[in-house]
Amino acid sequence: APAEPQDEKSSKTYSISNGSIKYGRTEESEKRKTADGEIETHRVRMPSYGGDQRVLMERQTRTKKLPDGTIQKEHILKNPDGSNRLVPIEIIREKIKTDGDSTIIEREVLKQDYAGRWQPSRKERVTQTGPEAARQSVKEVREPTAWGDWKLVDRQVTTEKAAEGEKQSRSVQQVPDAHGRLADYEVRQERTTKGGDKEITDVSVQRRDMQDTDHPKLILVERSKTEQTKSADGRVMKKSTTESDLVAGGASRNVTPGAPKVVEEKTEVEVPGPEGASRRTVTVKERGAADREMRPSSQIVQETDSKGNVRQIFIPAR
Repeated sequence: APAEPQDEKSSKTYSISNGSIKYGRTEESEKRKTADGEIETHRVRMPSYGGDQRVLMERQTRTKKLPDGTIQKEHILKNPDGSNRLVPIEIIREKIKTDGDSTIIEREVLKQDYAGRWQPSRKERVTQTGPEAARQSVKEVREPTAWGDWKLVDRQVTTEKAAEGEKQSRSVQQVPDAHGRLADYEVRQERTTKGGDKEITDVSVQRRDMQDTDHPKLILVERSKTEQTKSADGRVMKKSTTESDLVAGGASRNVTPGAPKVVEEKTEVEVPGPEGASRRTVTVKERGAADREMRPSSQIVQETDSKGNVRQIFIPAR
């Protein structure tokens, strides 16, 4: 007879130093099997002013599998109140039903009203069709109006295609414009090709120009190209360049007119060590709002030992 599934528990502690400030964060996870599913709980603990490790956040997910194959999930998010007691602040209920190459996900978000009653504040429906090599997903989000009916406020259509050595995806998100009509808000396209020890990923993200109520065209938020290579000794190198109509990391437009400008250059090198240890170094260059030149922005050094313990150092350049 197969062995009975066992409950699982894990805990990770992160030590964080910022100049003279040092503190820790602990993430706990436990999974408990039930007769018809499982209960999974995640907690985040951080030190309080009194020095004890208080729970900052708790999320509990209850999964149940019905006889017809439908999967039901309930996510309960809890935060501490003024008396440091964990109280629920949000409940998300999901129902997932699969039939062949078709999957329908219905999701409802509940929040408490002024009287403490749990009321639905958001409804989502995701319909996925087609095989993995050519799949389409349609996500629709509705929110209640002041008159009590439900209005479509977000619609996203994503298509994915996969072939040998290549993957492509295109996603179009629509939200209401200044006239209340659904219109394109963001268009994201991604293409990844693999050949030998080299992988190239091209990403393009365009978004509505919020300065124009009729939005005749979209702004280029990101056009990036990432090349990843792996050498025979296991060393992995990633180099990426990002162009945009916006300044790096911000929402303001480029000061200088013309074509999109390079706003970020990133180099990532991961070197393997003995017994599964590794060292990863990320170096970033950015162009600021009023600075036309690319300048060093930051560097991140992450060291992982053979036991999985991680030490990360963030070094700002300015």
